[in-house]
Amino acid sequence: MRRPVAIALTVATVGAGVTSAGVRSPLAEEAAGAWSPALPAAGYCVPAPDDGLLVPRAVGALAAPSGPTRPIAILDTGVDPGVGQLAGRVLQGWDALTGAPVSGDGDGHGTEAAGLAASAGPGMLGVAPASPILPIRIYDPATRTASPAAIAKGIALAVAKGAGVVVVEGSAPRGGVGDDDVRMLSSAVDAAFVRGVLTVAGAGDDTADGTAPALPASLPHVLVAGSATPSGGARSAPTNTGPWLDLLVPGEGVTAPLPGALCANGYGFSGGTSFAAPSLGAAVAVVQAARPGLTTQQLFEVMRRAGTDLGVGGRDDDSGFGLLSMALALSAAPLAKETSAEIDDDPFWVRGSPYAKAHPALLTRTKLRFKAKGTVSPAKDPADVYRVSLSKRERMVVSVGAASPNALLELSVLDPRVGDFDVTDDVSDYALVATGGFSNDPQVEWTATRSGIYSIAVQAADPVDPNDPGASVPDLEPYTLSAYKQRRDTRAKR
Repeated sequence: MRRPVAIALTVATVGAGVTSAGVRSPLAEEAAGAWSPALPAAGYCVPAPDDGLLVPRAVGALAAPSGPTRPIAILDTGVDPGVGQLAGRVLQGWDALTGAPVSGDGDGHGTEAAGLAASAGPGMLGVAPASPILPIRIYDPATRTASPAAIAKGIALAVAKGAGVVVVEGSAPRGGVGDDDVRMLSSAVDAAFVRGVLTVAGAGDDTADGTAPALPASLPHVLVAGSATPSGGARSAPTNTGPWLDLLVPGEGVTAPLPGALCANGYGFSGGTSFAAPSLGAAVAVVQAARPGLTTQQLFEVMRRAGTDLGVGGRDDDSGFGLLSMALALSAAPLAKETSAEIDDDPFWVRGSPYAKAHPALLTRTKLRFKAKGTVSPAKDPADVYRVSLSKRERMVVSVGAASPNALLELSVLDPRVGDFDVTDDVSDYALVATGGFSNDPQVEWTATRSGIYSIAVQAADPVDPNDPGASVPDLEPYTLSAYKQRRDTRAKR
């Protein structure tokens, strides 16, 4: 197992890379383990922008509803409540690791992010100018790094404090992060999701390998923002690409409010995906308020598809679904399949958790067969789990047919005593029977050795093929699942 590492914030502050003239000097990427996202160096302390409507105009937010929303949690360095553009809407801040209340922002990065999300002027407008901001500090002020535990606890704390959407400021290469840390972060995202809270993150800005998976951006059920040029006409060059990228939002060369203690002019000029993510998070908050009838899964799918194409038609790994369009997010019909608000990538969600009641057993003492239609997404929703009840010596046959002849799926039956784990992680350790590989029409059968609630797991192939990392994968893979069981013969032998 790889060792845990920390994520480093490399935004310059007054004490970290700002020249005496109030301009940020170029910074090398900080050497703080494998997680060290670097933002492009730019001028730091600047006057009010010439065009304070740049971002909301580019994404169509000026015509969107402007009423109050649920709080937007900004997981960053804190937010200065004294910034005029956020006056009266900065809630009590909290430290992710200690749970203690905190106030202010000695770095400036969190305040800039909050301003891009919710500034109401003067000088500039954010995408959600009436939204409250919930500051959650995940970065250690001394080291300017955040551990996976801080991010996971920050997400949970944001949900507990009433956030409607969580914006995680910072993504970095996944390669050096331990498996336990990945599982912890994924569980935090999923736990927020089932409570109606979406997690938004930037794709990351890794000039060394912009196609490598980043955390938390590459996790399932995370809405991922890439940075676009100010006009929104193209992707910014440093933005990471890949199957997890959903939308582009202007984040290159943006101006946002700064605490007065850090900049007498009151504004900072920066760029990168961590300055695109707050605007996408704000868009989620607006749509969440305007379309309360959407389930969490529907909201997630509507948002990630609410883009106008840039370059090739349809979704692509270079620009996702394109530039965020508030008009599409507010009007697009949800996918017909997405009717559940639950997560089902882990037996936890269908078995022993408070959410299991939404997943009744599909085979019972009286129901001997069922058929279901499902959809998996290699990058966004890679597995489905179904509960079935089997008595000792009952035989069950399960088959899956993918809608596309090119789709590859794996099928398995899990032990009823299995612990909580991500099906996509190490299903082979818990499978009683499995196809042992991917095919277009997998089938398995199992005769129960004891009575209990078993789980059927359908899993998509990995979003990135290690033998062909540049190969594209489908965004969605629809399938039909059929299962039946045969009663045991209880007649006495003659």
